Amino acid sequence: MNNRRRFLASLVVGALTTVSLAACSSSQPAAEEGSNTPSADTGAQELVITDIEGREVKLPKQPERIVLGEGRGLFVTSLLDKENPLDKVVAMGSDLKSNVPDFYSRLEEKVPAVKDVQDIGSIKKGDVLAETITSLNPDVLIMSLDQYKAAEASGMLQQLDGANIPYLVTDFRVKPLENTTKSVELYGKVFGKEDQAKAFNETWQTTVDRVKATTEKVSERPTVLVWRAAGLLDCCATWNDANISELVNFAGGKNIGDDVIEGEAGDLTAEKVIEVDPQVIIATGGDWSTKKTKAGDPAQFAAAGYGIDEATAKDTLNKLVENQAGFDLLQAPKNGDLHNIWHQFYNSPLNYVALAQIAKWIHPDQYEDVDIDQMWKEAHDKFMPISSDGIFFVTNK
Repeated sequence: MNNRRRFLASLVVGALTTVSLAACSSSQPAAEEGSNTPSADTGAQELVITDIEGREVKLPKQPERIVLGEGRGLFVTSLLDKENPLDKVVAMGSDLKSNVPDFYSRLEEKVPAVKDVQDIGSIKKGDVLAETITSLNPDVLIMSLDQYKAAEASGMLQQLDGANIPYLVTDFRVKPLENTTKSVELYGKVFGKEDQAKAFNETWQTTVDRVKATTEKVSERPTVLVWRAAGLLDCCATWNDANISELVNFAGGKNIGDDVIEGEAGDLTAEKVIEVDPQVIIATGGDWSTKKTKAGDPAQFAAAGYGIDEATAKDTLNKLVENQAGFDLLQAPKNGDLHNIWHQFYNSPLNYVALAQIAKWIHPDQYEDVDIDQMWKEAHDKFMPISSDGIFFVTNK
């Protein structure tokens, strides 16, 4: 009898255990295989992000593995987390190291791990395979607008879609005044640092609002040539109402490329520049000491950027004019209205400082109280992992 009672008791306990487990299972149903529904165990929450192309992209969770199509995306991740701008970045484009060596070398000193981040090459040049992106198992790929268009033309987007790799589009280059804060906000959401993105955007907007209010009061708009990559490209590469030329128009100047260039960017002949004789010339420059001409000679350029001294910046700027036939006739160099600005502002969220300097060059009387050097230093103190040492704005006289 005792054995029989023990047997019956074990049946009751087993039945109760089965009921209990069934009840737990019914209150916490498992997610279906392949579903984007966040599980209770991981606490994952779906993100829905709209990029600057108006594409609504759903991410099943907060990304942990992020690929930057452009290495210059580190300009943005730096302002989100200056102590660890590589957080969650598993790979990036080659452009930062190849095109902005002054920034990259200083970043490497502060954050040595940057040299270990996988280099995927250049999407725009077409040397990045979708298989390369897929092999990184990313949660999301962030591309610039021009990369997105190049990837669309090459069929890469179709391959990414087939591999279920989500991608987002940003823009600091084509329409910086329209898309900078949108793009920073997007980065903030992807990296889970929305507060930092908001703080930067407030700083950015304060400067833009000041310039807008001032421009509305000016009655004259001086003519301006933006001499893009002066010396490095043929004379005279420039932009239509886009990029740095958009900043010129917003700051109260009249960008002379608008009447000649049909697309976003193009060239003016030296003869056309001499004919127009712009009142202000703004050349864009960089640290391009490793660049060569087509003939293999060292490239000529306006030096600007981290580690560049003022004497070098002025000397290289003046030599550009001296070596360009007919430019000795122009009024801007004679009047001290020939300027050099760091080229990388064309693809950086710190473009608000460039806007302030451009506005001050065009309408100096309206900005006597604005200290550009101090603004640039504060931008680095608040948002960048490296110091502001160098020359980023200079005038020939």
